[in-house]
Amino acid sequence: MSIDPRARALAKARQDMAGRSSSLNPGWDDLPEQSKKILLGEATEWLQAAVEAGIAPLAERPTDKHDAVLLDNYGQVWGEYQTYPPSYGDAILRLTLESDECSSRQELEDQGVEFRLIGWSE
Repeated sequence: MSIDPRARALAKARQDMAGRSSSLNPGWDDLPEQSKKILLGEATEWLQAAVEAGIAPLAERPTDKHDAVLLDNYGQVWGEYQTYPPSYGDAILRLTLESDECSSRQELEDQGVEFRLIGWSE
């Protein structure tokens, strides 16, 4: 079973926050593997609860007609653009009024841009 990257980020952020608030709490990188496993399990449950409560999107595409809406680490919103054939499926378009240039998501990630899924459009 693979861990949702959002659950991993949530567990790491929680532990790192605890480490900053008390010198008795180690940061994520200093935790034993068993402790990381426990926190990942908790974070997975929190994330599932957030999805069920409607405050976090599903990690998987709900249907083939849905496109991802993403937020990058600079606060810019992007929309996925499904390509045909689907094997070219990493095209995204920045959602602004002045831009209509499509980019490769993989190329942007290779340049250090981090994307966070914020929802799905239909």
